[in-house]
Amino acid sequence: MTPSGNEYPREIVTIEKATDDAPETRVVTVVNDEYEERGVLAAMAYMTAWNVTTLRTCLNYPHARVGGGGRLLVTEQADEMPDDFFERFSQRERWNRTCWETREVSQSSQDKVHLRIQFTRYRADGSLIGRYPSIWIMTNQDGHWAIKMRSSFAA
Repeated sequence: MTPSGNEYPREIVTIEKATDDAPETRVVTVVNDEYEERGVLAAMAYMTAWNVTTLRTCLNYPHARVGGGGRLLVTEQADEMPDDFFERFSQRERWNRTCWETREVSQSSQDKVHLRIQFTRYRADGSLIGRYPSIWIMTNQDGHWAIKMRSSFAA
């Protein structure tokens, strides 16, 4: 996904598909330094984690999320995320897959990266659940890059 060497700016590229047999979409993110790269790669790890144990490691705690309707949810520690999170989410939404539409660094420093993103959720048949423009704040907390705060219009 990432080119070798230390030259910046560089592109981080992912290939997204609504279903296994759907056409591919190429999503490109330009990063200007190692901190932006680490922040983007941490966001990508979250999107591909899709099991609770791994997902818990993709967040820095306390973690804040402002969801649809403006509701604030603060998770103080990893074990507050229910073990059946994915099962409940999948059943409720009939969710099967999430794809990136855009990932863009809007601001960054050595310990924080702001990402403007949009992701899309799909059902197994490829039908659209929704498109969600979002802002994610990635932080380097004790040497661990992860998501500290998210704001989106997703449920």
